[in-house]
Amino acid sequence: MGAGGATVAVPGHVQQLQRDLRELGFAVISSPDGDFGRYTQWAVREFQIYSRMERVAALDVARLHELTGDPNAGEGASEVAVLGTVPGETPPVSYYVSTLRQVENASPYTGPISGVVNADTRNAIRHWLDNSYRCPVVVEAWNVNRGARTTTFSNGVNIWRHNEMTSGAPRIFYRDFSNYYTYPDTREEGDYHVLGTYSAFGNWGGPASLVPGHTWREEAEMLPQHLINDATTTTALALLPDNATASTYRVVRATAEQECMGAFDSVNAYDDAIVSLGPCHWTLGVLPDGGYDNGELPGFLAYVMHRNLEDYRQAYGNFGLYPSEPWVGQNSGPLWLRGQLKYAGWARVHVEGTEPNRAHDNLAQLQEFDRSADEAAYFKNWHWFFRWVMAGRTVETVRTSMWDMVRMRIRDIRSSNVNINSGGVTINTTMGEIFTSERANAVILRWHIFRPAHVTGARIRTSIANAISGSPRIEWNLAPAQWTDDHETALLTQLLVDANQVNTTQTALSQWPNYAGRNGRAYILGNELGNLRTERNSFNLDTLGI
Repeated sequence: MGAGGATVAVPGHVQQLQRDLRELGFAVISSPDGDFGRYTQWAVREFQIYSRMERVAALDVARLHELTGDPNAGEGASEVAVLGTVPGETPPVSYYVSTLRQVENASPYTGPISGVVNADTRNAIRHWLDNSYRCPVVVEAWNVNRGARTTTFSNGVNIWRHNEMTSGAPRIFYRDFSNYYTYPDTREEGDYHVLGTYSAFGNWGGPASLVPGHTWREEAEMLPQHLINDATTTTALALLPDNATASTYRVVRATAEQECMGAFDSVNAYDDAIVSLGPCHWTLGVLPDGGYDNGELPGFLAYVMHRNLEDYRQAYGNFGLYPSEPWVGQNSGPLWLRGQLKYAGWARVHVEGTEPNRAHDNLAQLQEFDRSADEAAYFKNWHWFFRWVMAGRTVETVRTSMWDMVRMRIRDIRSSNVNINSGGVTINTTMGEIFTSERANAVILRWHIFRPAHVTGARIRTSIANAISGSPRIEWNLAPAQWTDDHETALLTQLLVDANQVNTTQTALSQWPNYAGRNGRAYILGNELGNLRTERNSFNLDTLGI
């Protein structure tokens, strides 16, 4: 933390910095205490992010005086935030949002997102103060009635930290003045948009976005045209329901509905994984005791960056986030964990001296982010949650990379070797030769997401052995290529018993798309593509592009 405040180490100077940042809307600092600690560094980092943008918000002083009827009304962001809801406005709006307008940033900051108060950062802060600029993204907690906003929640205007508001009663919305994201034709940037809610999980808690109340139903559901490509619609797949793309999509979609509720913008930042998203719910980190271990989300980030650098910057890089290692290739490089058949890494961020447009060139020169739980919580604050959500809502390569990554995972699982000796039956083959139905492959995929070592190790092989020993009337000594529906049924029955002992939602997955409670999620996709197939050889993996 000391490095961040090196140029403003005098407590009085730090306190003024904190006041200035709060005035500009960066309320991650709760009170100016003169200590350049964690939250002050976060606030500086956030200021550096938003001050790079071409469009920002600015206080409309005349509007403030008009609404309050007070020519001496306080103009600082925290002073306006406490005013709450403007009375009589339809649709409802906070004083804070109502007194902001979008303006051109006349002097964008061009330095690194380092949390260090360098000369360029000091100059940018002065420019913002002189022009009454404000942070262009505002996150607010609202009371709702039948999904519609009514009044702002107590202390719910301009929220930042993941745990500064710990009630699950309000719904969280944002107002975006930045013109940074390209909104779909069906959404207006200038409207309030739903973002999520606060959710608790044991001793943890933070933002969450759940289907259907917090997600963009039409634009962010994992429909085939969003996940695969524009031409691959539900109608197109329904015309060829047994081809590889349709078969793979059913398996992926069934799994995704249990992992990320089948939505690109359904994100989890409320538990000990920092943040998780996507059809495999890739986590930023795992096992926080003593400092986070590597998670799968950085592996996904590396793949997105490999596929399309500009889209990566739009989604993550322009906010100073990079994976710990670059994508080298499939099943190779430092991200690849051969023993668990997955890619995992950690987060890197800018340091002083980083040239933002060249940050991707040498990731090793960037700084690994602090792995402690308190520091890593930076990536689950409400503004980072907003970025995770918006990447899924608006950045095409983020979406289509999910299709690639989950198919690689299925392929690698199916290619893993299986050696079984059970009741006089010896099998030396691959997982994909043993389990050949869509339902079985979906269950195995979910099991691997939840507990990779169970699928790469003995647990699932024991399940196979138990299926063999539990069905002695079936001829298991045949080559797997000659196995029948009876073999698949015996394997699948035992697989579901064992998988449910690890995660009880496997039953719902296996019943897709007809599991209990699905209608309440208001999905666009219904039964058009049919059920997960249970017959032998019904799964056909789409390997195009991987």
